[in-house]
Amino acid sequence: MKQKYSLNLVKNAIIDVLKSRPDSLNQKQIAWAINLKGSEYQKLVSRSIKELKKKGTLSELSNYKYRYNYTTNIITGIVDINKSGNGYVKTDLFQSDVFVSKKNMSNTLNNDLVSVQIIKKSNKRVEGKIIQIKERGQVRFIGIIERFNDDGFFIPEDKKINTHFFVPKKKLNNAKNKDRVILKFTDWPLSTKNPFGEVVKILKTQTSLTEEIKNNIELFNIRTTFNSKIEKELLKITNNINDESVKNRTDFRKEKTFTIDPDDAKDFDDALSIKINSDSITIGIHIADVSHYIPANSEIDKEAALRAFSVYFPGLVIPMIPEKLSNEICSLNPNEDKLCFSVVITIDPRSYDIASHWVGKTIINSNKRFTYGEAEKIILENVQSEFSTEIKLLNNIAKHMREERIKNGSIDFERRDTSFILDSDNEPIDIVEKPALSTHKLVEEFMLLANKIVAQKLSKKHFSIYRIHDLPNKEKINDLIDYLSQLKLKNINLKIDHKKFPKIINFLLKNKEIKDQRNCVENLVLRAMSKANYSTKNIGHYGLGFEKYTHFTSPIRRYADLLVHRLIGNINNCTLPVLNDRCEHFSRTEKSYLNIERKTNKFIQLKLLEKSVGKIFNGVITGIVNWGIYIDVDGYRGEGLFPVNKLNNKKYYYNDSLHTFIGRKSGKKYILGQKLIIKILSINLFKLEMDLEIVE
Repeated sequence: MKQKYSLNLVKNAIIDVLKSRPDSLNQKQIAWAINLKGSEYQKLVSRSIKELKKKGTLSELSNYKYRYNYTTNIITGIVDINKSGNGYVKTDLFQSDVFVSKKNMSNTLNNDLVSVQIIKKSNKRVEGKIIQIKERGQVRFIGIIERFNDDGFFIPEDKKINTHFFVPKKKLNNAKNKDRVILKFTDWPLSTKNPFGEVVKILKTQTSLTEEIKNNIELFNIRTTFNSKIEKELLKITNNINDESVKNRTDFRKEKTFTIDPDDAKDFDDALSIKINSDSITIGIHIADVSHYIPANSEIDKEAALRAFSVYFPGLVIPMIPEKLSNEICSLNPNEDKLCFSVVITIDPRSYDIASHWVGKTIINSNKRFTYGEAEKIILENVQSEFSTEIKLLNNIAKHMREERIKNGSIDFERRDTSFILDSDNEPIDIVEKPALSTHKLVEEFMLLANKIVAQKLSKKHFSIYRIHDLPNKEKINDLIDYLSQLKLKNINLKIDHKKFPKIINFLLKNKEIKDQRNCVENLVLRAMSKANYSTKNIGHYGLGFEKYTHFTSPIRRYADLLVHRLIGNINNCTLPVLNDRCEHFSRTEKSYLNIERKTNKFIQLKLLEKSVGKIFNGVITGIVNWGIYIDVDGYRGEGLFPVNKLNNKKYYYNDSLHTFIGRKSGKKYILGQKLIIKILSINLFKLEMDLEIVE
């Protein structure tokens, strides 16, 4: 029987929850937080929120979320500075980012963590003034030296760093006029107009991929070596598994077990086992037990925490933990006994539904290492293997799980990925699109399930780490709607809200009417999505449609997963404040590494096109802004800009709401997804810029 709750009791519970949270919550998340889940409580929660909103106790944000109305006028966040020098600080406390004008920026640089005092509120926007720089987001920059008498000024290549640095003579370190250098930020006194810096490296005039990677490693201060204390600890760690290590573990060494990984993988941190009975199927999702070999607060552990992730460049991996651990001791290599942390599920062989699950420590011995391609041939080409039956069955179960996940609100992206072909000197010679394989989806589905089950188990503890994904950006959803309206589609519902968004998007991406615009639609959907990050405060994972989700399956390359292993194994020594700081560190580091990956990929794309300046290509419009049109060259080969000043001569105007250029007299339009013939005018590898011309 449904328990009755008074309106006042529910309102007080909502206030208590939102007061205790620095983030904002939507109605469903509020219902979860006060333990009133289900449709039977929907009207009660909705009415309570409406009354609190009417009274002014709560404010509704543009992303359908609510926050408690604090009287504080100081917020903390990361500043994003545009080319004009104005900044925006993201916060859950207001419907839009806090605007900071150039004059109120203090001595701030892009991506700094800052405290902002709110100085003005209106219906249009909230304005603030930076009163403290809590942490510098970046301390190294690439740019050009301009000598001035004996001293110098440094002009950054990054247009968001819209100040020049003063470099005293003794800090030039032999840099000459017009040299391209890496500069280290040293200070920015409030009394000076310019920040101070020191040249740490003079760059070569001709750059290769190898040099570009070296520059990025130095620019982002990526840790590449392990110190002598770590080397001493490594000497004490061996492959030997003694009786004490096995004593409290479930033994899976006799079960059929295998790994499925990329061709060039060197560390195998997950394996699958399967046991087929007449009335059940038992599947083991086995993850390398890295926590067994790396004690908390050891030197190896401290270094891994600082790195947070392994970093992947084309032709180069910088591991989070030493290769003795990642590639040998912890790696689930075939025909070797290995210690694991496992999620074991029991499946009904008729419905493929999960009957039960178990999480615990195990020992396994993988029978075989498959590449994705080898396993794919078993599924699609019926290539015979001693594990053909098992792989085909796992694939069928994964398909069922995927269909159920999508039905329950997960967004179904058909990811397209590219890879680079390198020569013997690790220089790029070609770019190829990687096909989406059934085996990718097979492995992904079981890893998602393991992460979900572990998150559910961890949620019963006092605190944990979650992988969270917030609601989409409402303004960017409107951009998608505006774009779809221009296509004049017949069977598409353009009234998209966040509750129906996943199902509508899944329907849209399968709709034959958008076949030619599918890539563009996917890009607009991805732009509307929030960025996933790490937090001790669970708000669910919107993109996957999961109430609880974490990262458990990759402890060799992600430190968050290693911490989750310790939490689930009750060997965690972190307090909640320390865990909060680590989640912030993981999220910021991940963002930095993604930026490096984008920079490196763009460099390779432009490097491969460098000899094609003056040539004609097919292209697709990927972005339209008031300063020009961004165009992708000939299928993911690189993005360039057709500047607005070339359009103005032809009397076009920019429609901001539709993100479209329209001919004043001709009515001709340039819209997203439009196919064009273009010519490459110039490429600047240092600035990662390509100028294009539209061939009429």
